[in-house]
Amino acid sequence: MKAIVTASTLFNVQFYDLDPMNIVWHGNYAKYFEIGRVALLSKIGYGYNAMKDSGYAWPVIDMHVRYYRPLELGRQVEVVAGIVEWENRLKIDYLLRDPQSGLKITRGHTVHVALDIETKEMQWETPPVLRGKIARWLS
Repeated sequence: MKAIVTASTLFNVQFYDLDPMNIVWHGNYAKYFEIGRVALLSKIGYGYNAMKDSGYAWPVIDMHVRYYRPLELGRQVEVVAGIVEWENRLKIDYLLRDPQSGLKITRGHTVHVALDIETKEMQWETPPVLRGKIARWLS
């Protein structure tokens, strides 16, 4: 599925992300996806502060990761995040790649649902605030 809007950013693999084999521990990829998600949400004007102010949280309810190549200490990585679904849930695709060669390192996606912060009730469709943020990217 083609992304409605994408954002990319760079990061460097840090020592504290390594496992005893000196490669990135698989659980840290959720953090790397978050780096991309923050860049993406900022791009559409719906970062975490705006989200909180709107009265909605967007917890992750599903995550999929597919590993292609290991990451090692000091390696620079580009993470590209893109919104691919938004009407009833928010689905974001991720690609981690080497910024010089373009080689694919990891792919994945997260699925989020809107949650009313006050009532803790899940929303069955995307609230108007996010619809408005995404509308400008649909034309």
